[in-house]
Amino acid sequence: MKDSKQVVYFKNIDILRFAAVFLVLFAHAYEGWCGWFGKPGFMTIGENHTDFSNFGSYLNTAFTNGGIGVDIFFLISGFLITYLLLTEKENTGKISIVKFYLRRILRIWPAYFLLIALTPLCVHLANGKTPDYLPNVLFYNNFHAISVKIWQYPYAHLWSICVEEHFYLFWPFVVAFIHRKNLKTAFILLIAMSFLFRTYLFVIHADYWQIYLNTFSRIDVLVIGGLYALYYKENGFQAKLSKSTRHILYSLFIVVYVLDPVYTFDSFFDIVVKKYFYISILGLGMIHFIFNEERIFNLPFQKSLNYLGKISYGIYLFSNVLIPIIVIRLMYKWGSSNMYLYFFLNILLSIVIATIVYELLEKQVLKWKKKFEVIHSKRN
Repeated sequence: MKDSKQVVYFKNIDILRFAAVFLVLFAHAYEGWCGWFGKPGFMTIGENHTDFSNFGSYLNTAFTNGGIGVDIFFLISGFLITYLLLTEKENTGKISIVKFYLRRILRIWPAYFLLIALTPLCVHLANGKTPDYLPNVLFYNNFHAISVKIWQYPYAHLWSICVEEHFYLFWPFVVAFIHRKNLKTAFILLIAMSFLFRTYLFVIHADYWQIYLNTFSRIDVLVIGGLYALYYKENGFQAKLSKSTRHILYSLFIVVYVLDPVYTFDSFFDIVVKKYFYISILGLGMIHFIFNEERIFNLPFQKSLNYLGKISYGIYLFSNVLIPIIVIRLMYKWGSSNMYLYFFLNILLSIVIATIVYELLEKQVLKWKKKFEVIHSKRN
């Protein structure tokens, strides 16, 4: 039995978290702007600004595709959670299910339930309606949204947290009780089940809500992250694609990302297959960013970016909530329709609030989380 006190450390993974949350923040803020103020003038043609120019159409696709940041979070989460569970099982001969759940509760619940506690204030500031609390308290927001077909403020974006919580319900049992040599097969079967579920949704002509929000439709990306972790445990990653090869792959990704909406639901390919192109490139990028010392480029302000990655969960929770508050309480009050001011305020206030929540709440609770760690996870 190996030493269970080893420290797991993946350099730069917090920077990936920040990149993911910034994509989502920008996508939400952009969609919020279009909802409140209409399409940005510099992206449109004609006096009424109702139609995108060719350039504006490409920008619109790129901005709205930022929702793929959620899939980046899923990949990272599936990879880290699975790696830690595999390491715990390898080093101690078992997995403490109770300690796993306590760690997840202490990581996810404090900031999450703080947002729920602040809901009356948010609704008041945004001139909103009282939402349904129970689906969010009990983590079935995504299935509730599927049934009512409404994005309820301030909980619209919490569907992804619920998908992760559903993943946590069964994943430690999969890793704990399936023999190591059979795990790869189990993971692939779970991915195939999600694939087949989306195929079923296509056959029955399911609506956008089912395809986009259903746990069974989205959970395969978390499992793919787990598959990366299993492969890394067994073989290590030979992240040695040349810079030129990576430039070609990433350039191809960027071109497709700008030209093609990630989330479309018009065909079998769109609903069932297309996501795997994006996930494969994102997974390859994640591996090379974490494990390949030969960087394509060196990021400035790495300490700051690492810190922003640490508070990315808070940024995700509060940035979307701030959009109507900024518009109603600041932009309208000031008589301003300056898009750059709007984005600046959303980014700034999201970071400020996430920092306060992290320093005063999350960081303190995470000290308790360490008491239940079997394998210690170090962050930058």
